[in-house]
Amino acid sequence: MEKLILIANITMIPGFEEEVKKATIALAAETRKETGCELFLIHTRNDSPQTLVFYEIYHSGEAFQQHKTLAHAEKFFEFLKGRVENDKPEVTFLTALDR
Repeated sequence: MEKLILIANITMIPGFEEEVKKATIALAAETRKETGCELFLIHTRNDSPQTLVFYEIYHSGEAFQQHKTLAHAEKFFEFLKGRVENDKPEVTFLTALDR
């Protein structure tokens, strides 16, 4: 089974930073409990504090697809609307070079 690795970015709209950060921390806590989640890290960019960066590893593409349908993830994606640029994360999928 091939792992799914991604980086996601969201840029918070001014005035919503604290509530988006709080919701993101809650999402991370729930996502880390998922059996298919291997790693879920969240950061702010030093050069752009309005931007949150997610680094995520799932056991498989199926585990990631399941993650997106769970209540905590659906609630988070709905919450982002109007609070972040483009109303959703920008996702980049990655492939490891040294497997």
